[in-house]
Amino acid sequence: MRKYCKCGCGKIVKGNNTYIHGHNRRGLASNTANGKWSRYYDKCIKCGTTKYKHNAKGLCIRCYKKELYKKRKAKLIKWSRKYEKCIDCGTTDRPYAANGRCIRCHVKAINRRRGRRERKSGNWSLSFAKCIKCGTTKYPHAGHGLCSKCYLESRRDTTKAEFVCPVCGTKLNKLYQHMALKIKTCKEHFDYMYNLLKIYFYSDFSLDEISKELNMDRHSLSRWFVRLFGEDQTRLRNEKVRRCIISEQAALNYNRQNQYGTVVEYNSPYQGKLLLRSKTEAKYADFLTKNKYKWFYEVCRFPYIDENGNRRSYTPDFYLEDCDVYIEVKSRNITSDKLAEVMDKINRVCSFSKANIWVVCI
Repeated sequence: MRKYCKCGCGKIVKGNNTYIHGHNRRGLASNTANGKWSRYYDKCIKCGTTKYKHNAKGLCIRCYKKELYKKRKAKLIKWSRKYEKCIDCGTTDRPYAANGRCIRCHVKAINRRRGRRERKSGNWSLSFAKCIKCGTTKYPHAGHGLCSKCYLESRRDTTKAEFVCPVCGTKLNKLYQHMALKIKTCKEHFDYMYNLLKIYFYSDFSLDEISKELNMDRHSLSRWFVRLFGEDQTRLRNEKVRRCIISEQAALNYNRQNQYGTVVEYNSPYQGKLLLRSKTEAKYADFLTKNKYKWFYEVCRFPYIDENGNRRSYTPDFYLEDCDVYIEVKSRNITSDKLAEVMDKINRVCSFSKANIWVVCI
């Protein structure tokens, strides 16, 4: 007489089994005569499950370990026959393995005998608790027990080094790149850079002159000033220096296509000796000086977007500090097309930068 699997799949069962392999309630091979969860139990007497296999005394493997842990914690039974706890870590939470050690310490002991480094889980890295060079855990582990910063320094080729750090004496190819990394964690490097750049920050030297003297580019120097002294203080400092050296900038920015662009030397009451770009500007400067206006020449450059969508900049001629007004001076002989072009440019500047700019024709 044929016997069919008890799960209802319709397949024929061989032998004394009531379930086919993999079709019984615990998902394992059915080797019992009655098809039960175990020889004497249909399910776990603690949690009532048949998902996990039977271990002992009517308990599944999970419930058996829980009961065993409770008994060990209550010291009703020993952790092992000879040891009360692990001889290395002193725990009884993990099961006993061999030689008085828990399973974790036993694996570590085997690795030590084989010459492998100890793997420390939950620490800075698997083999190291912190960087072996600087002792930090702030940066991630890169290799050989070194953090990412120390690892890069160890791999840097110093055979052709041109500089030596004045603080730590490290041979370097790029001094200020090394300083930018060190000032974040080292107070000595921060104080050195602050005292060095403080002298130049409160001087009348331009960024180009300072960058040539310190052997760095102008943009890096500006970022150093912002980092050490703040963005607002750096902007005010650069504006004051620009006013001091405006005559040299006027000579460099001389427009040769301007028919009224004869450079005129003028003694300003607030900026010293200037080079104005035309006689028309010199005439208007006399007017401002006689009427005792506090004026400055080309003190600010405004960005704007032209009709083609390109980013441009525009610098008005005069700035009246008392009125907070920028003035662009043009001659009366200017053509209507040229004037319309100037007005369109100024309107774009005012809409983009919200500056108050007037156009004066004299």
